[in-house]
Amino acid sequence: MATVYEKLPVPGYSQGPTYTDTEILYSYAGFTQKGVTLAGGQGILPAGTVLGRKTSDKKYYVYNNGASTGVEVARGVLRRDVDTGAAGAADQLANIVIAGILKLGAVSGADSAALTDLGAVTDSVRGTFKF
Repeated sequence: MATVYEKLPVPGYSQGPTYTDTEILYSYAGFTQKGVTLAGGQGILPAGTVLGRKTSDKKYYVYNNGASTGVEVARGVLRRDVDTGAAGAADQLANIVIAGILKLGAVSGADSAALTDLGAVTDSVRGTFKF
């Protein structure tokens, strides 16, 4: 979930009183990301979506613990919003975080199995998701 902040007044800038922070990183300490291919036709995937990799085509899809195609294993967390389009759309390139400290509220789709797959630990007091 993106955080909305009040803007600091800047002379000559008049585009509304707030901005939205879509950054999912809580810290750059131990941060690692990699480029991947997202399968087309999944619609808009928000930053923080947990992803799995299908074994047959090696493309990344939204993590689904109930599947048996490889996407049941969480591989990382999407770094930025990506529009993969409707059915039949072209594949998209994106970055996923494979290690680091993320904002807990920004991560979506992480069940207990995904936490185990990623070796993640959550801290609700600090609001962090560390893996």
